[in-house]
Amino acid sequence: MITKPQFFKSFTNNLPGASTKASGEIYFEHLSMDGLSEMNAYSMDERLYEFFEFDPFRNISETENYLAKLLSRMAPDIEDRTSQYWFVRRTSDGGLIGTACLVGLDYDRRSIELGYGIDPNLWGRGYILQIQEALKEFVFEELKLNRLWGITMSTNRRVIESVCASGFLYEGTARDYYREGEKYIDGWRYAMILSDYVSQATRSKEDKTDISLEQILTVLSSVLEYEIITDESSMENTTSWDSLSHMGIVLALKAELSINLLPSEVAKATSVKNITKLVLERNKK
Repeated sequence: MITKPQFFKSFTNNLPGASTKASGEIYFEHLSMDGLSEMNAYSMDERLYEFFEFDPFRNISETENYLAKLLSRMAPDIEDRTSQYWFVRRTSDGGLIGTACLVGLDYDRRSIELGYGIDPNLWGRGYILQIQEALKEFVFEELKLNRLWGITMSTNRRVIESVCASGFLYEGTARDYYREGEKYIDGWRYAMILSDYVSQATRSKEDKTDISLEQILTVLSSVLEYEIITDESSMENTTSWDSLSHMGIVLALKAELSINLLPSEVAKATSVKNITKLVLERNKK
């Protein structure tokens, strides 16, 4: 059982995904003004604000003010802290992917909300799934919390598809939760509790069948019908393989080949090579 001082020490000082930094595609670092210019580079992209309730930043001063606001939300008194923000970077070159956060901590109820914002130029590459997996692991395994939840606009199909793939469950609609000008939009609530996380992590992987590379290529080609799919294809180099079509691939692998990917595996299945590796590893067990 983690004590309250231990909890806040971990919450404040430790980083999600630290255990997989060396082998993963992303890593987290503490938010600071050092990343201002990189954050500003995508913060003026109008696409980023499609599901936000505020306007795109017009200059670096507005980005700086926003970044300062996020930093101020992390209370200097550790045991008063209810929010933690991080930059998320690519392991390959250290490039900034976006930001991620855990906010609205209710320590007594062991509950916290997750959030993230990704450079629109990097949408569709599977980073959102990897961020979700890192936050889930951090919340349930290190912080020992019981509930991780979020809310998004009911029109935000990209996020809804990703959280469903990641194992979150729909909890209901918050009517007229968001406001854009004079328009109100429902909020789509989702959550995962510790027992969900444990169940998913330990779920049986008995669907061991001899599946060939050719079969995997055939399934992906059926989903990404306008692409030439090879063993080198991935979300990085295949235009139509984005986060939405990725969900179609996951469903097709299940329907056609009886490959039932765990949420943590969905985040890794971002290339033909990775999917093949997951199948081979499963058949070894």
